[in-house]
Amino acid sequence: MKGAKVLFLASWVILLGLSGFIGLTSLGSLRVAYFSEQDSLTSSLTLEQVKGIGGDEAVNTIKTLRGRRVTAATWALAAAVLAFFVALFPYRRGERWAWWALLVGLGLSQILSALRYVIIGTSPGAGTAMTIVAVLLLALLAGVPRLFRQPDIDEIKVE
Repeated sequence: MKGAKVLFLASWVILLGLSGFIGLTSLGSLRVAYFSEQDSLTSSLTLEQVKGIGGDEAVNTIKTLRGRRVTAATWALAAAVLAFFVALFPYRRGERWAWWALLVGLGLSQILSALRYVIIGTSPGAGTAMTIVAVLLLALLAGVPRLFRQPDIDEIKVE
């Protein structure tokens, strides 16, 4: 089935690109947390201005939130690297467990991330999470014809 081979090629290439995207955005988030004087929490204030308004406690709160951002970004980077290598090697070889690992590993984490809107009432980041889920599902569905097809009787090798 030539069509299934083309779909599968598209599938793992999209998965590699998605993993790369997640990795690069996590590195961007790390850069903001470590080196930026301003971030999305205080887009118009520097740490010195926050200190003038709220004192040292306000600055410590912002530093704590930056630390949480670092933790989230490093976990996202780890997931991206792992997904990249799973897509590049076992998934590309057609191992079914890799399909399930990518679906559950990336899909579940992003769905939980998108739930931020419903559970805590904040929307920044929820759209990105749902976009990742959509691209992931598209890529994995493209791989279904090859990974989950029944073998043709003519393809079975007798050794």
